[in-house]
Amino acid sequence: MANVWHLDLRFLRYFACVAEEKNLTHAAKRLRIAQPAVSRAIQRLESDLNVELFVRNARGVELTEAGRILLERTYIIFNQIQQTQNDVKGKNDEPRGVVSIGMPPTPGQFIAPALLSWVKENYPDIELHFFEGMSSTLQQRLNNNEIGLAVVHDPLDNADIVTSELLIEKLWVVGKTGTIRQSSYTLAEAAALPLIMPSRTNRLRLLIDNHADKQGLQLNIVQNVEGVLNLKSLVKEGHGYSILTYGAIISEAQQGNIEAAPIESPQINWTLGTAMRRDQSRKQAFIVVREAIHAIVNNLVAKSIWK
Repeated sequence: MANVWHLDLRFLRYFACVAEEKNLTHAAKRLRIAQPAVSRAIQRLESDLNVELFVRNARGVELTEAGRILLERTYIIFNQIQQTQNDVKGKNDEPRGVVSIGMPPTPGQFIAPALLSWVKENYPDIELHFFEGMSSTLQQRLNNNEIGLAVVHDPLDNADIVTSELLIEKLWVVGKTGTIRQSSYTLAEAAALPLIMPSRTNRLRLLIDNHADKQGLQLNIVQNVEGVLNLKSLVKEGHGYSILTYGAIISEAQQGNIEAAPIESPQINWTLGTAMRRDQSRKQAFIVVREAIHAIVNNLVAKSIWK
């Protein structure tokens, strides 16, 4: 039988603190314990795992590759412990308890404030925990049981996840105000523009690439950008155009910094929906929060704020 790792969660907490501070002394101060205790915990972890977790340098410490893997798993472990506590303490028969919910940055910008206000007014016994991330990251967090509910694009329905459609978004050519010359664009016309786009690992980029490939088109990409906020800032300054959902630019469109025109030929649709862990789907707190999200999005669409 393989050796069983008898894990002390305190050691993981100490390890995560050292990794974040990149300094044993600073970590000890933050933890309010003596530095030798932190050092012993790290040594014990390294001995148990038979790996080196940190490389020491003049300024402090840096994670090794093994250390980076352990830190990633440590965050998952602590999130799962918190989620387990929430599940055990929550009641199935009334809307109360903690609802952990993930949202992409831009949809979350409009959903989260309205959702929190609604919950405070109607269900003060529900506590919302918000997590931000791209759809692929949030889907993984759902699978890992780190969160119970998420707003994601192309939600994946499986044995553990229940999905529900929020709306079908189409894609738009977006540019600095005054640079959109047409009421609509074909994909070929959009592809020929100087484009600022996310990398190929991005799910929206994959969707656009697939449609372009089907038409034998090549996107005229002048700048790759990781992160929607940086991408939009470059578009606002006139460095190029992009292809995004209207939901991604609601704030900028309202402020008059960016304008957009839909891609009509072919129209490219992208589904935005909710994904909920099946083991949470019978809990009233999660049910009412999901219903509130749908109501908030429907209201934004009805007011033509979200197109």
